[in-house]
Amino acid sequence: MRELVLIAHIVTSFVAGIITGIILVRAIGGLLQRVSLSKKDVQLPFLATLLLYLQFILGTFLFVMYMLEFGSGEVAIYEEQMIKGRFWAVEHFILMVFTLVMSHVGWVFARSNHTPGLIFKKNFLYFGIACTMIMISMVMNIVRYAL
Repeated sequence: MRELVLIAHIVTSFVAGIITGIILVRAIGGLLQRVSLSKKDVQLPFLATLLLYLQFILGTFLFVMYMLEFGSGEVAIYEEQMIKGRFWAVEHFILMVFTLVMSHVGWVFARSNHTPGLIFKKNFLYFGIACTMIMISMVMNIVRYAL
């Protein structure tokens, strides 16, 4: 069960990273006046925010499972490594909550504004921050687990 949730969390994170990257590229194109405003510039922020909420739910489930295992002593084999892992779990959780907040604020601005320049600026700011945080989190996970 945990592995299935973890895979869904990773896939959701990867797709959210790609979508926020697309939003960022479109926002840069809009600011440079090479892309005109379309429905995508409001729909993609909604989709990214929705995926980040799903990622938050899956991540919360994983976080709770990890803390229950840690508290029960099941993972006390390598204590020093587990303490670092526990710190990473908390750090990652907080980072992704902040990412969700940035995405949600960006989506609210994208749907409530009608000026193309302002929508592109807000998408660039908020989804640029969200995309950066998603990429930092992915790189940190790769460094922690894959290397």
